Amino acid sequence: MTARSRISLLISTALLVLSVARVAAAQEASGALFAASDGKGHISLLWFPPPSKWPAGGWKLSDSTGQVLVPQINMGDATALQSLSVEDADAIHKLPAVLARPDATAKRKQLINIVGLRAFTEPSYARALGLSWTLENIAAGSRTYKVEGLDTTGKPTGLQLTSTAVDSSQATPLSPAPAGVQAKVDERGISLFWEAPAENRQLPVIAYAVERDGGGQSGAAVTAKPVIPGLRWDPKIPLVLDRNAPANETLTYRVYSMDAFGRRSAGTSIRIFYPDFHALEPPQPVTAAGGIGKIVVSWPAQQKPNLAGYVVERAFLYAGPYEALAAQALPPTTSQYEDAAVRGGSTYYYRVRAVNSRGDLGNPSDAAMAQPRNPSAPPKVDGLTADAGQTRVRLTWKPVGFPVAGYFVERRAITGAAGVENWVRLNPRVTPEPLYDDYLGLSSDAKMEYRVFAVAFDNAEGPASASVQIVLADRSLPDAPSITGSTGADGKTLIDFVPADQKTAQFLVLRSGREGDLGVVIGDPLPGDARQFTDLYVSAGEKYWYRLVGVDKNGNRSDPTRPVAIRVGSPQIPAPSTPTAQYTASPYPHVVLQFQTPPAGLRLIVERQEQAGNDQTKTDQTRNGQTNGWIRIAGPMTAQTATDNSLPASGSAGYRISYVASDGKVGPASAVVTISKAGK
Repeated sequence: MTARSRISLLISTALLVLSVARVAAAQEASGALFAASDGKGHISLLWFPPPSKWPAGGWKLSDSTGQVLVPQINMGDATALQSLSVEDADAIHKLPAVLARPDATAKRKQLINIVGLRAFTEPSYARALGLSWTLENIAAGSRTYKVEGLDTTGKPTGLQLTSTAVDSSQATPLSPAPAGVQAKVDERGISLFWEAPAENRQLPVIAYAVERDGGGQSGAAVTAKPVIPGLRWDPKIPLVLDRNAPANETLTYRVYSMDAFGRRSAGTSIRIFYPDFHALEPPQPVTAAGGIGKIVVSWPAQQKPNLAGYVVERAFLYAGPYEALAAQALPPTTSQYEDAAVRGGSTYYYRVRAVNSRGDLGNPSDAAMAQPRNPSAPPKVDGLTADAGQTRVRLTWKPVGFPVAGYFVERRAITGAAGVENWVRLNPRVTPEPLYDDYLGLSSDAKMEYRVFAVAFDNAEGPASASVQIVLADRSLPDAPSITGSTGADGKTLIDFVPADQKTAQFLVLRSGREGDLGVVIGDPLPGDARQFTDLYVSAGEKYWYRLVGVDKNGNRSDPTRPVAIRVGSPQIPAPSTPTAQYTASPYPHVVLQFQTPPAGLRLIVERQEQAGNDQTKTDQTRNGQTNGWIRIAGPMTAQTATDNSLPASGSAGYRISYVASDGKVGPASAVVTISKAGK
């Protein structure tokens, strides 16, 4: 017997001990007697006494009718021992002396359990122990059977074991077929699972038999001995592992329950395909070598009966995802694959899978990495253009018709008629798009030259593009001008100023009503040669703050000057031209006066003087405070006409106009126009 066979036997024995543990517990109290009928007059009996009451003189067998069927059944019957090995026969000869000694140790219990297990699984061993009997030609009818223990003198010990009732004309039902049979496949073989049966104390399931059809065999036993899993087990743990299953075959397994008499239940079948896992083992090692425009993948060829071919897979990352490179598997004799659909400098990972005759894919091999080289360098870049913005230069060009990783951009400064600096590479890593922004900040008044290179994935650089030049405008800010003088006389403001340098092309005047406000630009920009600014749109008595900003030819503005405050004085008010007057009697007597529009910033008033000669009129004028006799009849206003509806009844009236400043100051009057005798 091999070491593996011994281990298998020990495991089977241990499981068998567990399977009858419950029976042994019952035996400790009263023992057990099982009976089964084949329905044809044949009765099989099997019993086991309590370990502490093992009878030394054997057993007497009778039935429920009181008929003694066998007067004495002894252990070690010579006929029964003939079918056993010499070792088993010798052990049984020694058992009576061992069992006769009172012993309650665990070692004795283990011995009894092992003896009982063999009795329940080996009919010839049970017969040699005197624990089984077969009755033939039993008359029909239901009856029970009883065995009585005998001492060495052949007298009953008082130990009795009684079976359940059986009828020799009716077959005792078989155990139910195993339920929940499942099969799973892996590299080790085919694992079988099934559920534990319901408890049956009258005739329990002791073991299971497993057979297999397929691979040119029918009804082949999967295990040499019955499968003894115990009373209860985890249905997720396999009870049988068929390591010898024929590969690449669809197999049928049948599982049978077996009772204490070795009778099989109906079988539960399950079909499953068992692939050839050896055929699906990946080739090792897989290597990849990069060449010019290609990568060659190699592996050792293998001779396996169910190997149908290989599938080569490729990915850009070690972890994938991988894609198959051919729609059909390569022949099994293939040991090399050339991949020409690659880009120079790119990293590729390759692995190989085996394919069996059913088209199943095996596990992938370890990945191999390689980088190819391009047959040539990238072409020259065309269409380079440059566009200068406020803080950057944007470069664009046409993408090359070649697989490239990106582009390098170089720049150099042209400092004078003959001064040219070295080229400087602007991007440490290639830019993948045909666009690059060179951020120069506030650089100005400079001349730059640019060129671009295409870079392949294998780092090969193409020739430089045609260069493009660009001139950056002078973005430096001019210095602020200086205000040299200011005045607010005559109702206007006047500012004198000078530029800071020759770069100033224009001036902007800012005005605000508060010192803290920067103000807004008023009027149009002043030319660069201007040295004075006059603001007529001011109000007498108001205070204004002025600032100046210098602007160069590129539109760059200087900082504003410090503000200068100017309070506007009263303007010089001119004497108006003589108005015209016209008397009209209809529809009522009135005088219409006409005059010119007042100058900007001024309004006008209209006055009348009655030129009567009587003393009473003079007295009234004196009483009213009109020492000069002039009465304001209209204004201040900016209109060009006025109407006098309050003419004197007699005598004549003189009219004049005067301009009024915004601060209320009245200027000189115009010449007087007279209407005599109320226009008559």
